[in-house]
Amino acid sequence: MVQTLNFLVPSLHPNTLIDLSFPAPSLGLVPSAPEPIVQHLPIKYGEYQPLGRSKRMVKVGEDRVIVADDKFQISTLDLSPLAQEEASPPVVKAQESVKARKKDIWAGLVGVQGGVISALTSGLLAYHSASSSSDETPSASTSRARSVPSPIQCLTSTSASPNTFVTAGIEVDVSIWDIERTFGSSGMEEDGPSKEWDSGKRKKNVYEVGQIWQAKNVPQNNLSLRQPINHLSLTYLDDSPYLLVSGTKAGTIRRYDTRQRKPLSDWKVAREGGIGCVASGVEHELFFSDQSNLLSSLDLRTGKPLYTYSQMACTPHHLLPIPLSATELEAGNTGSRRAGLGSISSDATFRLHTSTTPPSDEQKGNFGGEGKKGEILKMVGGVGVGEGIWRGCGERTIVLSKVEKGEGEGDEEEVDDEQVWEEMSEVQDQGKSLSDNEEYSDSEESDMGEEDRVVIRSKPKKKVRKI
Repeated sequence: MVQTLNFLVPSLHPNTLIDLSFPAPSLGLVPSAPEPIVQHLPIKYGEYQPLGRSKRMVKVGEDRVIVADDKFQISTLDLSPLAQEEASPPVVKAQESVKARKKDIWAGLVGVQGGVISALTSGLLAYHSASSSSDETPSASTSRARSVPSPIQCLTSTSASPNTFVTAGIEVDVSIWDIERTFGSSGMEEDGPSKEWDSGKRKKNVYEVGQIWQAKNVPQNNLSLRQPINHLSLTYLDDSPYLLVSGTKAGTIRRYDTRQRKPLSDWKVAREGGIGCVASGVEHELFFSDQSNLLSSLDLRTGKPLYTYSQMACTPHHLLPIPLSATELEAGNTGSRRAGLGSISSDATFRLHTSTTPPSDEQKGNFGGEGKKGEILKMVGGVGVGEGIWRGCGERTIVLSKVEKGEGEGDEEEVDDEQVWEEMSEVQDQGKSLSDNEEYSDSEESDMGEEDRVVIRSKPKKKVRKI
């Protein structure tokens, strides 16, 4: 049995998920990882509709996930236990459809208390219950929906505050919503943005029904111009109910404390384009990627990158931080290298990366020669461009691709090798015997080799007729 790092990721094919198991990598001078176990799992949908390509995925239990596909279906799936040697196909337990508008795409899917919240770019929010029973019919809907200001581009939540979720988008600043008030009777009656308007414009400091907090925009720039609001990504830090981080189209990372409305910091870190992905790592660490090929780790104490992944040749679309194990938490070594991040990129490839824990408070910035660059341990192609989940560490039997030999098989292979070498020597001997029998009529004074020999024929002399 080998310890494995296990992920569940989308597939390029509809109605299919991929189970990935990476054996524990070797983190020596040159980090490397054995070949992973890749299992393509067709989904058993039974009386429900087949799923499309998975776009969003949330873990809601030890062996249960909720998936949003490109058919705008929300499906609850039961998975095989992680301890099971070979993963079995997921089974659909509940399914709902979301009424999407033309050109709508998923803005996010996050877990909250009792279920998940889904969001479309058009501003349609929906609450889906995670509980499903065999008595429920496929037509029975346990979801509630309403519209909020749009376009929405990102969504997040935290287990430290399971009754709330956060939205942000284009000219939609970071906002926190209460689930009960948002999807309660008053919110459903409103069913749309607030009607508090002043001369065709929305009044300032007027919240929507269910909205309990909204961030203020950053100050004007050096030209006294208002900076546009365009958030591309969101995440909470260290499962804190107060600390939020967003990535903007301007290429900055903004840090918020919800106990005040103004951003605490606004760091310009992108190389090209906006910050498309942010993911909280260990303490004081944030992984981020821009819309080129930059993938980096940021020190939240200084706002400066700790290290980058220089071998990236594509744009990361989803980041999966690997939490510290119990052994690593007890050790508490700063600056240690570990397998700490997974990513799904635009080239339909899943990558397993190393990460280096940030230095202590006494040692600011990156230190030592080890952590200057992040390494790519292993790549698996053919995955879907969407969100995956980290399932956890497990133990599985790794079957090597090269079959172990019995007692007699190794001897036969040695004999075969000897025969090959003998045949090669025989061919060489035959060539020598042929060369010995050949005789050339070269003069001793000639310095031409065998390959340079040229036969020169003299022209016949013309007979001169005497008159």
